Amino acid sequence: MSRLNITIAETPSQKKLADNIVVKYHSYVASARTVGRCIKYLVYYDKELVGTFWIGSGFKPTPKAILNYFDKSQKEFDPMFNMVADNKRFCMIKHIPNLGSQILKAVRNRAKKDWYDRYGDDLVAILTTIGDGKKGAVYLADNWKKIGETAGLPKDRKSVSMKWDDSAGIKEKYVKPTGEDKKTILITDRLSKFEKVTLDNFIY
Repeated sequence: MSRLNITIAETPSQKKLADNIVVKYHSYVASARTVGRCIKYLVYYDKELVGTFWIGSGFKPTPKAILNYFDKSQKEFDPMFNMVADNKRFCMIKHIPNLGSQILKAVRNRAKKDWYDRYGDDLVAILTTIGDGKKGAVYLADNWKKIGETAGLPKDRKSVSMKWDDSAGIKEKYVKPTGEDKKTILITDRLSKFEKVTLDNFIY
């Protein structure tokens, strides 16, 4: 039996647990505030709560490195916006050797189904942005690909949703890149497939 167990925070109390871990322990994004979709996982090891991992909506305008990875323009990428998740937070309470890469593998094995069950979209990749001088060693150990950097925005900017905005709305909310606070972008498309349940699965 695996010593690692990952569950979705479904109830208000479970979500509060996930939020508190981030606020108390996250090294450089100590905020539970997110915009758009978000699935929050609680991570248990030997039945002890040891961390949390979140995936949610990406961001717009989409960084060029991501567009280049998918060989899309922004207009071409927009229809698949909800098919690429952003790893919003990954925060551990205690250090356990090699557990980080085990968690990433476990999330990859279930995220595609969880995303479809929750939102009805096919998840094709998960990306993350690494800042604060970190290199993303745990992601690289799980064979995530480094694909570039963000353009760099002011640290004091506020997160806003542009998902449903037209070009005029995006232009109004757009924050011009300053080169500050650049982050490394890592991505994985190694997500386990699952069988969707449809009416064709049932025999009458």
